[in-house]
Amino acid sequence: MDERLIRERERLERAWQQYITSGARVPVTEDLLASWARSARTVPPERVSAPVENDADVQHAWRESRLEHASRPLLAELSALAEDGDLIVAIADAGGQLLWTSGSDRMHRLARGINFVPGGHWDESSVGTNALALALRTRQTVRVFAAEHYVQTVHDWVCYSSPIRDPRTGEVLGVLDFSTTWERSTPLGLTSTRHYAGLIEQGLGAGQGRKEGLTLYLCGPPRVTLHGRRLHLTPRQHELLAVLALCPGGLTLDAMHAHVYGDQPVSLSTLKSEISTLRTLLGGGIASRPYRLSLPVQFDGAISEAALLAGQPGRALDVYNGPLLPHSASPFLTYWREYLDAALREAVFRSRDPELLWRYALRFEDPELLLELETLLAAGDPRLPLVRARRAALGDP
Repeated sequence: MDERLIRERERLERAWQQYITSGARVPVTEDLLASWARSARTVPPERVSAPVENDADVQHAWRESRLEHASRPLLAELSALAEDGDLIVAIADAGGQLLWTSGSDRMHRLARGINFVPGGHWDESSVGTNALALALRTRQTVRVFAAEHYVQTVHDWVCYSSPIRDPRTGEVLGVLDFSTTWERSTPLGLTSTRHYAGLIEQGLGAGQGRKEGLTLYLCGPPRVTLHGRRLHLTPRQHELLAVLALCPGGLTLDAMHAHVYGDQPVSLSTLKSEISTLRTLLGGGIASRPYRLSLPVQFDGAISEAALLAGQPGRALDVYNGPLLPHSASPFLTYWREYLDAALREAVFRSRDPELLWRYALRFEDPELLLELETLLAAGDPRLPLVRARRAALGDP
């Protein structure tokens, strides 16, 4: 066995034990120490396994994801690599939830014991410091070895993770991870992970020209694309799309009128005309009886809500750029606007994660949240005077 690896493992185990028992500064990297500190707020070091979602839901999410389409030509090769190298290979979404895994029999057995399986949540707030979470946070390829993991049950592992980015926008869509037991650690792990993540990114890029469906960015400055092409719509058309996206089962004309106009004196024939115009702009993408969108839809409001329901406020904040159509007087959209605003704020506030609160504070003026952030930031944190100045500017004593 490699003596260098043994010494590294023993050194890290001593540092981890000292940190867990005393919280003292220990000789590890700043990134690792910061991750341990964040982990300590939400994760007991004795946690045995990751929380896991329903398998059927995860399979559906995987089949429908861009990651699956982009990685499909590589899955057989990745599975063979995992079998031959005694690894487990995983692809996770941008929130750290595993969507697909493949590995040797030995690694599959070990993985099941800690829920390193499809549906497992490997974000930092669920299982503490790990390679997937750090790759998503730093947007870099990372290695987490042995006791660098915050949770003791993963101290026998070494993991290499690389973010998977949208080649067009740079958005991190997920992460690729190679994992095995610590004694099999190799410098090639980082290179291999980055290589295959790059191939998946190439697959994402190849699919850009064939992008199908309707994408609605309505939380914040509105932007709508159809099959990758931007549509320039009126505020009323944005409202109609938001209502239809939030009611995928469809609405009668009367219900549509109530959702959009409430008590305003607008005739049903006017609404029918507006829907007809929008249908033409969407290339026939609105069905009737009931009225519903008849093409694939990605809607930032629904994505944000789904992330909150999954306990992933960071992911929700990633896609939430502001209130839902803030100038709309639609009673239905007013409800959804207030609901999403309140739900996101509450989730961020309750996380007590200073990084998450800081991200929220950069976008939204909230004296109470700034006060909470001030109590959570370390005394020497360079953001502390900025938080205090922001509070003062908002008139908060």
